[in-house]
Amino acid sequence: MNNALGLDFNNLFTGFYPPTLAQVIMMLLGAYLIYMSIYYKKKPLLLLPMGVAILAANMPLPKMTEDVVNGFLGLIHSGADSGVYPVLVFFAVGTMIDLGLVLADPKNFFIGASSQIGILIVFYIMSSLNLGEGLSAAASIIGAADGSLAMYMTSLITEPKYFAAIVMAAYLYMELLPLLQSGLTKVLTTAKERKIPMNYLRHVSRGEKIIFAVIAMGLCGIFLANSFPLIAALLFGSILRESDIIKNFSVNLQKSLTGILTMLIGIAIGSSASAEYFMTLNTVMIFAFGLLSLILSTTIGIIAAKVINILSGGKVNPIIGSAGLSAFPIPAWGAHVYGQENSSSNCLLLHAMAVNISGIISGAIVMGILLTFFH
Repeated sequence: MNNALGLDFNNLFTGFYPPTLAQVIMMLLGAYLIYMSIYYKKKPLLLLPMGVAILAANMPLPKMTEDVVNGFLGLIHSGADSGVYPVLVFFAVGTMIDLGLVLADPKNFFIGASSQIGILIVFYIMSSLNLGEGLSAAASIIGAADGSLAMYMTSLITEPKYFAAIVMAAYLYMELLPLLQSGLTKVLTTAKERKIPMNYLRHVSRGEKIIFAVIAMGLCGIFLANSFPLIAALLFGSILRESDIIKNFSVNLQKSLTGILTMLIGIAIGSSASAEYFMTLNTVMIFAFGLLSLILSTTIGIIAAKVINILSGGKVNPIIGSAGLSAFPIPAWGAHVYGQENSSSNCLLLHAMAVNISGIISGAIVMGILLTFFH
């Protein structure tokens, strides 16, 4: 049909490319994440860009347009592929943590380190099922509840098609932590144990913290080479935090760097979540084993705290054992809040923070141990 200008309106919609059912489902998921981030304020810096990127990654576009979109998304995703984003996240976290909490009571480090056993158990289970060592290692690290750890591991040893499922599971499971912590702690501890008061931690000087960070960085480089980039970034950030010279810069760095990184990571995850790779049974398996790893890690942390409580003569509240994960500071706050629910006089925050920081460090160490299987 031609009009007076000679334009053929029959070809007006020849650029329409119908989406597949899987693409429609993924686009609905992207729209849902956008909705949750805006109207319910659920991790807006992560979920909003993730949702938009999922929409873009699953649009049925012509080849020329697809190349342009993929080029832009690929540029952002390169920060995840190269390991730059996880290292910067650990650096930003380092500017927030207080290593003095760990040094004040070393037994808290044992509790945090014990939690990582759950990761190793799930790695063994998945490897025994012949699911592939790369996928097994990356999926089991979800038990640390740390998206940056999962991203670093995945970028190094697994196929790109697993990236979105593994990293998305790690970030989304962080939202489950308070519920998981309270549920498991209630099952594994008695009401009397949950009301145990804990003493104040001793003061640790700035010099002690800086010396510890420098020595730990050196030892890590010698004995834990695979974990060095993440742990060194964490300790460097902590050294900056303890420096009065750049104190104000450190505070600003926490807010701006963390916010920008979170948005970039959200785009990187969403851009990898194409229906072709995400809508598979492998994704279900990754989420299932990741949840198992998280449950085991939390459980073992609580049990470790119970053991330390017995050995110390009843001076450790087992609730803090649930904070031994790498996500910061969600597990620590979750343990503190649950402690307050059981006894309003309980102030477990500093002890839970110590276990949480220990979980960050030991989680990176376990990741390095798993990486040794691939060298």
